[in-house]
Formats: sequence, C-alpha cells, structure tokens
Amino acid sequence: MHPSMGLVPSTDYDRASLSPLTISNGPLCRHVRDAAIALEVLAGPDGRDYHSLPFDPPDLLTGLDAGVDGLRMAWTGDYGFTGIYEQAESPRVIEHVRQAALGFSSLGASVEGTDETWVDFFDGFMAAAPLVMMMAVTVMAPPSVADWTASLDARQRNWEAFRRVFGHHDLLLTPTSQLVAWTVDDWDAAWTTGKEAFAHGVFGPGTYTSHTHLQNWLGFPAVSVPCGFVDGLPVGLQICGPPGSEARIFRAAAAFQGAFPPPELPPAS
Repeated sequence: MHPSMGLVPSTDYDRASLSPLTISNGPLCRHVRDAAIALEVLAGPDGRDYHSLPFDPPDLLTGLDAGVDGLRMAWTGDYGFTGIYEQAESPRVIEHVRQAALGFSSLGASVEGTDETWVDFFDGFMAAAPLVMMMAVTVMAPPSVADWTASLDARQRNWEAFRRVFGHHDLLLTPTSQLVAWTVDDWDAAWTTGKEAFAHGVFGPGTYTSHTHLQNWLGFPAVSVPCGFVDGLPVGLQICGPPGSEARIFRAAAAFQGAFPPPELPPAS
C-alpha cells in the first residue's frame, strides 16, 4: 500500500486494471499556484500507465501571474442542452456564475456569450462506458454496432463544437455545477430511492455532472475556481480550454482568484 493512497490522486499499479478513459486525476487545492505545482508532479509520461501523455508536462508556473489582458473568453450557461438537468436553484446559480465570469472583463479580457450548442452526452457516454471504462465491463453489456456508432457521432459533434469555439476564443467559461450542495438525506435519495425523478432516471452522470461531463468524455482540460455563494452555499466557475492549454487555464484561474478572492466562510445567521 502506498503511503499517500487515498490522500492524493494516484494510480494503483499493484492492481491489474486500466485507468478509465473518461476520468482524470487532478489536485484539489486552496490556491491556484498549489494546484499548478501538484499537477506538474502528477502529469507527464509513465510507462506503467496506458493513458499518460507521452511527453513532459508543460511549465505551469512560468507566466502564472501574467494576467489575462487580451485573452478572448466565451461563456455558456447551459451548453444548449443542460436545461433537462435543471433543478430549482439552477437559474440562480447560473446567473451568479455568469456575473462572476464577467469579472474577467475588468481584468483586460473580453467575455462574450456563445450561441454554440452541444448535444447531451448521456446516451453516447453510457453506450461507450462498457468499452472505455474497465470497471463497467462486468456489469454492462457491450453496445450494439448502431449504438457505438451513434456514440462516436455524438462525441465528434461535441468535439467539433469545442473546436469552433476555440477557433475564436482562448477559453470557455461555464458554471462548474448548476446545483448547490444538498442535505445528506436529499443527496442519498438522489442516488437511491428518488433517482427516477431525474432526467434519464439517474442522478449521475447527468444531473450531478451536467456541466463537467463533456470535459471528461472528450479529455479536455478544465479547472474550477470558487466564485461566491448562492443560498449561503459555495458555487464554482469552470474555466475550460483545448488540449494543451493547461498553462493558459491556470493563468486565468490565478488572475480570477487574485482579483476576486472568496470569503473564508459563507454568510451565517
């Protein structure tokens, strides 16, 4: 057993299994600089890992504090499809995060909405899961040829949508989630007794990861930064970029955190 197992992201090489293609390890830190340092350690080539990048990770620290002057940023609150996963608090969360995203304008970046639309990831991802997620092979039947083809087509449509956005913008801004934290009882019911109330009859993937799952499915880098509170609960701004843009993403995250540091504690009565 590795001494850091369960404490930091890691790959267990003692188990004969492949890492899922749709899940990425990443650091959870209080400060952007700490996250950049941690990711430099985590990233890079490893002959034991079938899915590691075969080249050295980029320098994430040089230029971290260079600011965002001149960067072009796009905003989407719903990707054109996440309304099917909306909950009661979602409009308030999305508007709060949108206002936070516009804060980049005061730092020298341009922020504009995009009318680009993506397609719901759920059916395509679930069809692909038995083939790309080794953990699911024993509990899910392989997809039919038609379902596999449709999954690839949906993934390609979403890939092309991102390519169009990044053809004119450096980064894409979205809510990290359109939900706030739920009570333990509501959370438990969402995954068990009450899951049929949600789109597709499940809580996650879908409702729970409506705004982050595309990045997992396509392997695009993204970071979440705190951007305040809704109903007294924390919400986040997701900063996304094309593959290889991690340094730019961290640069934007550092600028945001420096200009709009979150309060240490939420408001309390």
